[in-house]
Amino acid sequence: DVRRRDLARLAEIRARRAAEADAYFQANAEDWDAIRSLHVDERMVEARLAAMAPGTSIGDYLDIGVGAGRILELLGPRAERAAGLDISPAMLKVARDRIAAAGLSHCSLRHGDLYAAPFEDARFDLITAHLVLHYLDNPGRAVREMSRMLRAGGEAIIADFAPHELDRLREQHAHRRLGFATEEVARWFAEAGLELIQEERLAGDPLTVCIWRARKPARKPGAAAASVAA
Repeated sequence: DVRRRDLARLAEIRARRAAEADAYFQANAEDWDAIRSLHVDERMVEARLAAMAPGTSIGDYLDIGVGAGRILELLGPRAERAAGLDISPAMLKVARDRIAAAGLSHCSLRHGDLYAAPFEDARFDLITAHLVLHYLDNPGRAVREMSRMLRAGGEAIIADFAPHELDRLREQHAHRRLGFATEEVARWFAEAGLELIQEERLAGDPLTVCIWRARKPARKPGAAAASVAA
């Protein structure tokens, strides 16, 4: 019947996507493995990022530069609604199958530019960017876009590299920036109306991963200016 044919068609689509994902990962595995070998175990980064995120209920959550969907898979179960954004259709296919396999039906994926995200103002309670900003020409602009989409009292968590001198990453792995100092990230937060409230450093050799957490101040009743939430 129609339902059986639809299910068979869906299985074929997922199988094709899985094959495409395998080919995509194989084509890029050397680059990713080379990067992973330079910094602390990714499981440790994920564990610390998860610990810094709100506990059992996030509300509305967005992961920008969602890639293969691992961070969305990690934090999505805590959210009432969740979304992932990426400019790469190939990566979105991979993420879509990961999210479907995890049973996260309340998570959606969108194709779009993180400098001009296809979401309204003040929509999200949490936004994450995991090892994304070093690929950008203008990370500060991306932080301002994150702030635009955050509700008052919402939080942004960015995980990226501390400053380093591995200039070869520019040519070999398309890195635009060689890490970020906390002072630089704090300035971007401040310019975007966010306040840096927590930082963690996970030392690696030679790359150190930093995780920065910022909050969008909640407005006091009747006040025009925002103030930091208690």
